[in-house]
Amino acid sequence: MKSPLSALRRAVASTAALLVVGAAPLVAHAQTYNSWTAGTANWNIDLNWDVEFQPDFTFDEVANISNGGTALVTSAIATSPGQIVLGRETGETGSVIIQNGGSLSVKFVDGNVSNGGIDVGAAGTGSLTILPGGSLEGRALRVPGNLANSIVLGGAAAGAATLDLEREATIGGALRITGPNVNFSTLGLTLQGTSVYTAEITGAAHSTIVSANTAALDGTLRPVFSGGFTPTAGNAWDLVDAPAITGSPTLDLSGVPSLPKGQVYSFAAIEEPGSVHGVIGRLSVEQRLVLEVDRSTGQLTIASGPAPVSIDGYSIRSALGGLKPAGWNSLQDQGDSDWRESPQGGSSFALSELKPTASKSISATSPVTLGSAFALPTPTEFGTEIEDLTFEYYSAGGVVTQGIVTYSGPKQHNNLVLVVDPNTGAARLENESAISVDIDGYVISSASGSLLAANGSWNSLDDQNAGGGDWRESNPTANQLAELKPTSSTTMTGGINFGFDLGTLFRTASSGGAEDLEFKFLFSGDDEFQTGVVEYRSIASASGDFDNDGDVDGADYALWQAAFGENASGDADGDGDSDGFDFLTWQRQFSGPASAVASAAVPEPTSLLLLLAAAGSLTACGRTRR
Repeated sequence: MKSPLSALRRAVASTAALLVVGAAPLVAHAQTYNSWTAGTANWNIDLNWDVEFQPDFTFDEVANISNGGTALVTSAIATSPGQIVLGRETGETGSVIIQNGGSLSVKFVDGNVSNGGIDVGAAGTGSLTILPGGSLEGRALRVPGNLANSIVLGGAAAGAATLDLEREATIGGALRITGPNVNFSTLGLTLQGTSVYTAEITGAAHSTIVSANTAALDGTLRPVFSGGFTPTAGNAWDLVDAPAITGSPTLDLSGVPSLPKGQVYSFAAIEEPGSVHGVIGRLSVEQRLVLEVDRSTGQLTIASGPAPVSIDGYSIRSALGGLKPAGWNSLQDQGDSDWRESPQGGSSFALSELKPTASKSISATSPVTLGSAFALPTPTEFGTEIEDLTFEYYSAGGVVTQGIVTYSGPKQHNNLVLVVDPNTGAARLENESAISVDIDGYVISSASGSLLAANGSWNSLDDQNAGGGDWRESNPTANQLAELKPTSSTTMTGGINFGFDLGTLFRTASSGGAEDLEFKFLFSGDDEFQTGVVEYRSIASASGDFDNDGDVDGADYALWQAAFGENASGDADGDGDSDGFDFLTWQRQFSGPASAVASAAVPEPTSLLLLLAAAGSLTACGRTRR
């Protein structure tokens, strides 16, 4: 059925044809939604619109494309709409694609209700695509915060894609700009927190959004690379040009290639006098220095990747005091030019040096070693990260750069750890923190069903009557193993306590399992589970397990007692004898009741009795969690 407005439009059009050239245009006093009725078809065919004319701003008409269809702009559109709405109502969708040679202008005149804007998604969802060779002009662009609402600009073909806005662009949905040939200019730019800007980079340059006023950049920036281009250190892409930039988008690097050692993707607002408006939002690939930390030896090394970096100062810091000044072999100590410690000697909280003249180049082939100056700090609170080193360095002009810190070697967690052997399926519960904690429950879960709950596989604390007894299993399945202790609690002594072996509870990958275990535990008296750590690695034998039966118990104590002062059968610390220090190791790893440790008869000499008495006092103390 023809719209009743169709006849009116035809009558007005006939009257308008009789007007003399130069007469004022007719201005409607009520906004009209001229709705798209076709599927995927050409914009400039009148019958594709329910008024049977193309939307016209002189009639205050809005181009409403909300029927799931797509309007194709393949040529210059002579009749300008007063507004474009894609996806007007909830559940409705609509699209516009401006192809090579296509151009469209959205216009506004005073008195119109239509506002000259482009709404990509109102209550529904919409998409706007401008391909190379296409152009769109309008008053403002609005893309509400739904990633189904999308703007796609540019492509691989030749020609420029143009979007020119008289006022602001406010984008809360998805924006994708491909290649260097997009001309996007606006009075103001706001990328809202819900927005995702995908910059599809095809070469050494990329299109720049030019904003005459402040650009507010939030949301997510997601760079991707196509066309065979590989990013390298020194590449930089100017994504935004404005007189000022506020905010900073979060980088999503899920779609970018990995970079060589020390190279990072970075986004920053940079003053650039040669730009259109003075400030550039720039994505770049930078070569940064890396502070390499060897957990096992404490060795600190400053290294670079493929590109050398010149510095005239550096600072390594630890808020928890994880540095050892006595082990620091500074550049001053090494007699390297005129480097000077600042301050002399450093501290457990900071090691710094400055070079008053010239600078030092650090390359992949000339790393700087600084001695064994790392020591894992003592935690002040259970469960927090204690590897807290930061590293910054200084270069000509007072530039301060945050370096990268990497750790190698076995990590000691400030937490309870479920160690799982991926080859055998064996598991052990350990406390790797220096702080002792009391627990009365734990749960191990696997979404894939990779747990072995049967007797003979999971060796629960209930099965072992361990940890003070009265632990109770709770409905074990392939998805969850749990135990609760209804009375009192079990102390997990701090200091890499070997805790409890829990049997072969894990179905290995060779048997169809997946490494998806999660481990949580309950502090005594708490109702909320805490998240522990799951580590897949071989399970080292406890050094206090002298009889090699998989646990540290009274039988091992008896072996140590017999070997004391005689041979190395009770040697827990690897020094070739059996002495009081080996007893202390056995005591820390002991998995039986505390009373067994307290009642252990220790042989002469008297000095050892005093040592062990002191050790017993220490064991009785410090079981509270901070």
